[in-house]
Amino acid sequence: MDRLSSFLLRRLAHVERRAVRRLAARNGLLTMSTAIVDGHVVGRFSPAFDLSHLTGDAEQDRQWLRDHLAGFLIEAPQDGHGRPVLVPALPAWPDHLRRHPANIEAADTAAHPYAVRVVTEAGYKPSVKHMATLLLFAAALEQSGVTLRDLGTVLRQPAPVFSVAILVDGFERALPQLIEDTDLVPYGPYNGVAADFAFTDDLWKWVDSDTRRVFLQVPAGETNRPSRAALRGQLLRALADGTPVLAVSETHTGIPDQIDLTCDIRLTGVGIDRLLVADLLEAVYGSEAIMRHDSSIAKIDAGALTSDDLAIAIRPGRSILASIDALTGLASLNREEKRDKKDEEKTGSSRRLITQSPSERREQTSRDRDNNGDQSSSTSTSSSKGKGKLKTKFTGAEVIKPEAVEDASLPIAPPVLRVEMLTGYGAAKDWALGLKADLADYLTGDLAWSQMSTKLLLSGPPGTGKTTFARALCNTLQVPLVVTSVSTWLQGEYLHDVLGRMADTFMEARRHAPCILFIDEIDGIGQRASASRPYADYWNACVNKLLELLDGAMKTDGVIVVGATNRPGEIDGAIRRSGRLETHIEIPRPDIPMLAGILAHHLGSDLDAVTASDTQIGGQP
Repeated sequence: MDRLSSFLLRRLAHVERRAVRRLAARNGLLTMSTAIVDGHVVGRFSPAFDLSHLTGDAEQDRQWLRDHLAGFLIEAPQDGHGRPVLVPALPAWPDHLRRHPANIEAADTAAHPYAVRVVTEAGYKPSVKHMATLLLFAAALEQSGVTLRDLGTVLRQPAPVFSVAILVDGFERALPQLIEDTDLVPYGPYNGVAADFAFTDDLWKWVDSDTRRVFLQVPAGETNRPSRAALRGQLLRALADGTPVLAVSETHTGIPDQIDLTCDIRLTGVGIDRLLVADLLEAVYGSEAIMRHDSSIAKIDAGALTSDDLAIAIRPGRSILASIDALTGLASLNREEKRDKKDEEKTGSSRRLITQSPSERREQTSRDRDNNGDQSSSTSTSSSKGKGKLKTKFTGAEVIKPEAVEDASLPIAPPVLRVEMLTGYGAAKDWALGLKADLADYLTGDLAWSQMSTKLLLSGPPGTGKTTFARALCNTLQVPLVVTSVSTWLQGEYLHDVLGRMADTFMEARRHAPCILFIDEIDGIGQRASASRPYADYWNACVNKLLELLDGAMKTDGVIVVGATNRPGEIDGAIRRSGRLETHIEIPRPDIPMLAGILAHHLGSDLDAVTASDTQIGGQP
């Protein structure tokens, strides 16, 4: 292992052990005082428990702490958005144990360093994935000719821009997670935000038990990468506030051009090789174990491994042989999966060629040979054959036509449900009637679409009639109603399927314009989270896609967007901003007058018979 990798791994272990001591002090297992040493203020930790429980055997004492005082060595639980759940301020001290006496004698303080060390080791959980990420980063530094001093100098400057491209699956998530989870990077701690999420002002002063410095993580994946115009706006806002910018890619062509042309530090790495695997195993098991199993390590197909594979196979506590066997098996499995994918692609191509006519087969072969993806010839040929029409993609949305308003000359029929007939909807009813008047002016050319209020977020407890309101609005405006839900979008098997369903739904609404697009249970789209949170890239991509589509709908005349939810607080704040679902109306549970109005509407002419006295309907006086 070279000096740089060794130093970074030691630094990682140091900051993680320091975090354990600070956590134990916050929870009351240790106490901390300050002292001045050579003009520097340093923290001094002391045990808050009775040292008579310790035997002097480090392994036995660590296990005793884990068995009896584990609650003092873990963070408070958090919800899905990373916010602490309401819990008692400190863990409960076990009844059968005693705290350390308040009056500590000088003679007893000799055992304090050992006790603090035992507490630190008991709570220290080395992360193999963080170690692997750090080794990949160190290799990229060496390959790019960048020193740690260079990184520190640039990081100290306002608004530094970094790009890191390393050919390892999973590295795009692993590096921001390393930065957020540890205090390894100076001038932190840090909290990463991604894409349009950076425009939420209150995140620039992120506080989660300590003040965190925010950095903007630029998505490099094709599914959730913002457009050039959107990325330019994000960069302008971030750099104007002095925020660091980090772009991480798993390919050498994934860094956006704006970052690649303006970055202060550019790092590139080749990925996982046998040397990196050996260094990681050495960090976990020691150099002697590596020398004994050098030949077995050399047989590992390291190029087929991912960063997740390293964390799965190498775990402290299991033998090095078990880790080597697991790495060998995972690499072989990854190679087989890649071969199967290639075989499926070839089989699919062969099936298409078999079912095509000779002319179509020649066109398909020509397209497969064209690396630039030019399909102009096939498009023109399809058009000449009358097959140039695009097929409508399945979105799961239901299109409901408005019911015709009853004609007085027709026989008596049940009245058509309209907003005018609804009771208890308050501001929602006023909004709908105002929209009806504006729509009439729009259709006559007297009012521009941009001057109308066409975006509504409708909230309320279950059963308050949000879907009924949408159907009534359809009949009142006499325009089609396109009904969908977030759960319908999420039925897509992969992320690109989900994003495609969302885009196709809005496209279908534009085809029926003027119309109403009703999105039920819109809170299911979730909120954007820090880039290092589990599955954050998936949910951030979904929210960002909805933001993009709502902006697009705002620029497309004829689409009225109504979102319904039972939990408005679970919706991302950017969805409710100006130009999107900015109008929020809550439908409350009906009170007594509202219930009377609802009953009167449904009973109609039968109401008189229900309210009549027994005498009036033939009862005994």
